[in-house]
Amino acid sequence: MKQSFSQKHTKNTFFWGFTSLLLFVSLLSSAQLRPLSQYGFKVGTGISKTAIIDNPSNIIPKYRNDFNVGLFYRRNFNKFSVQPEIYYQVRGGSFKASTNFAETGNSILRNYYRYISVPVLFGYEVAKNVSVIVGPEYGYALNAGTNKGPDTKGDFNMVGGVRIDMLDMAHLFSINIRYVHGLSNTTTKTYTPAGTPTGGPSIPLTFQNRTLQISATYNFSDYYNWWKKHGTRKKKK
Repeated sequence: MKQSFSQKHTKNTFFWGFTSLLLFVSLLSSAQLRPLSQYGFKVGTGISKTAIIDNPSNIIPKYRNDFNVGLFYRRNFNKFSVQPEIYYQVRGGSFKASTNFAETGNSILRNYYRYISVPVLFGYEVAKNVSVIVGPEYGYALNAGTNKGPDTKGDFNMVGGVRIDMLDMAHLFSINIRYVHGLSNTTTKTYTPAGTPTGGPSIPLTFQNRTLQISATYNFSDYYNWWKKHGTRKKKK
């Protein structure tokens, strides 16, 4: 029995459509195979403040917005990952008080805590391309002891957040949302309440950093591997 033109056309359309679907699924599956090692750079912004623990003073911490930039390395183990980083960030927020600060002569003190930070983050993929991350972070203050810097050089923190790997074919980009909770006291200052007799006791203050970060990472290693395979090559003479 001879097939009509419409039947042949329908079968051909189905064949090529099914073949295209298989090819697309194959490419998508291969794209989702995450490389064992990734490295690159990151850049982002942070909203930070200096929390005053059990605040006995008339100082009110305020938020400030600053940037961060640095390098990262990621090692993937199926759903798990380990990611050490080194990056520069500004933290500290600002202070507002009912009396003037000695450093500024007015009631506003804008802190500018400049850190070189080294976190080691452990990740677990909880959904497709979405990983929960947690780990310690150590910060070294570059301007410790200055008017706008912290009093202490070392700052130990705990980090928690989410990493979202973008659905690009080469795994080049990730979005990172993190909360960085300071555990170290960054000041040696004390506070003397109003009405305290001269020579009376002062209250030690405890300052701790609090930061919400949003950053993007670019996996330079994946681009390099892609370029080696698909990049332009010089023609042989």
